[in-house]
Amino acid sequence: MSSSDETPFLESAIESISSYEMRRHLEHLRFLDDAAAGVMDQLQDVENEYIRRVQEKTLDLNFPPGIVPTTEEIQAIVEDPEMVARILKTRFNARQYHDEKVAVAEQAYATVDSVVKKLDQDLATFEALLKATGEFEAAGGKPNDLAAIQVTSSSNEWILAKIISFDSEAGMYNLSDEDVESNKVFYLPESQVIVLEGVERLSRGDVIYAVYPDTTSFYQATVVQPPRKTQGGSPFVTVNFIDDSDEHGVTHEKAVLLKHIMRPPIGVVIS
Repeated sequence: MSSSDETPFLESAIESISSYEMRRHLEHLRFLDDAAAGVMDQLQDVENEYIRRVQEKTLDLNFPPGIVPTTEEIQAIVEDPEMVARILKTRFNARQYHDEKVAVAEQAYATVDSVVKKLDQDLATFEALLKATGEFEAAGGKPNDLAAIQVTSSSNEWILAKIISFDSEAGMYNLSDEDVESNKVFYLPESQVIVLEGVERLSRGDVIYAVYPDTTSFYQATVVQPPRKTQGGSPFVTVNFIDDSDEHGVTHEKAVLLKHIMRPPIGVVIS
């Protein structure tokens, strides 16, 4: 580990990634993008011109009645070696630009990858030091903690579950469905699990995700009244759920336990 008078590795890592070499890679990629786009436009123009000439020559063909020319004879008449050579040369230039873009991108990746690997090593050393001194505290939820889970990564549906166990090495959770009529058990990555630890500083008008009463599903809602606690009961929040109006178009306020709400998940589009 670095001593206190040395630049922390994370800072030096960021400086390395944003160094002159990295900027040069990105500027070169931008230049190649522009150049390749120009060549592709040229290629489109040359190919369109070739097709136009072939069509004109085909329309001008005049064979004696009853004579059907062979494919080879037609090709010999309509072929344009000069245009074909221009097309092949332009395609070659475009391919060169694309190949160079790949090479530069690989160099940029190698630069970032070397820094990230060094950062991983540094973090592993730091973790080992914390474990040795008893200061390391594993991340992740604990057994019986409530969590919101995204059963399918491609879906925006979240349901309530309880943590059975968490494998910090693999970053995977074992969870049970909180639906009393379900005995489902889920094995999900951290990216699809949000441990419900309470939401602080809620204000009227805040958009949240809350468990709809008598279900285990989360829906978008708006805070009507900040959290409050009744004597002998758990704190709750009063909300209006989206698209929850009755047959008269009236949306009725609903009370949701504070432990059953969360901020909108990252990536979710707020309605």
